[in-house]
Amino acid sequence: MLKRVVDGRSYSHDFLERYRFRAIELYNKGEKINEIAYFFGVHRCAVSHWITTYKRNGKKALLSKKANGPKFKLSESEIKEIVSILNNDATTYGFETPLWTCKRVQQSIIRKTGKKIHTTNIMRLFKKLNLSPQKPKRFAFQRNEKAVKKWLKEEWPKILKHTKRWQAMLYFQDESGVSLTPVLGRTWAPKGKTPKVKVTGNRGGLCVTSAISPAGKMVFRIEKGKVNADKHIEFLKQIIKHHPNRKIIVVEDGAPVHKAKKISDFVEQHKARFAIYRLPSYAPDLNPDEHVWEYLKAYQLKTHQAKNTDELKHLVKRKMQSIQRNNGLVTSFFINTYVL
Repeated sequence: MLKRVVDGRSYSHDFLERYRFRAIELYNKGEKINEIAYFFGVHRCAVSHWITTYKRNGKKALLSKKANGPKFKLSESEIKEIVSILNNDATTYGFETPLWTCKRVQQSIIRKTGKKIHTTNIMRLFKKLNLSPQKPKRFAFQRNEKAVKKWLKEEWPKILKHTKRWQAMLYFQDESGVSLTPVLGRTWAPKGKTPKVKVTGNRGGLCVTSAISPAGKMVFRIEKGKVNADKHIEFLKQIIKHHPNRKIIVVEDGAPVHKAKKISDFVEQHKARFAIYRLPSYAPDLNPDEHVWEYLKAYQLKTHQAKNTDELKHLVKRKMQSIQRNNGLVTSFFINTYVL
């Protein structure tokens, strides 16, 4: 007589799967169904069902299967309709701000279908559909999409032809402020105990100008004050100095300092080997040099420990030089842009 063990129904699905396989082994050795059921602590009908299933479909039929769970409340067409609203910002549907949250999606589902789906299930659905929460890119209200498209269609081909005709070095130029107050990253710490990081309480910063080329070249300059026309001309001269035997084409935004008369006079004086083209207003995404600032601030200067502008200048110079020396990194700033 087989010795009985504890109630098998208290075990996990994987453990019960092993029960079924063991029950088949005992049955094949001649043990009675009642004794097997008593041994595993299950009803004899369960054992009988295992044996019948095994005889009809083999051992594979006894493997544990994940329960399908209840049917999702939304139909396929309703799911497609809900996902389509994510293509527009949330203000289009009456919300105060443009970002979508699971709570807002839940409210939109109720309005459209009258069905209430828990936010957890909405999150699971979005993951299943390969959607993820993302930080959006900023676009100015003043941005003119028609002007951007026109620039890409007309001005950019003109720049490429000019570059090819001159066999020139093409640079994209931009300026950015670097603050003494650093961007903070993440660090490991016990749950519920938010760590503290010491940073300077001083205010201040620097202005950094850089220009990058698809060839992997980079030129930069650091200013403690604001960039004016004279300082911008000095930077343009710096680019020319780097390429004494080459013609230069620079693409930059339309900031007021770039449009100063001194700049126009400088370009006119050097028009035989130097030209400037301007990007449309409020279109930073057209300038690959913007990626320099993203990389510098989010990675190289994250949680920096500079206490004053002198320390910050020394640190920024060192980090910019490390970028400048890495031609592959500079070239990577052009990946997935219209330039390459």
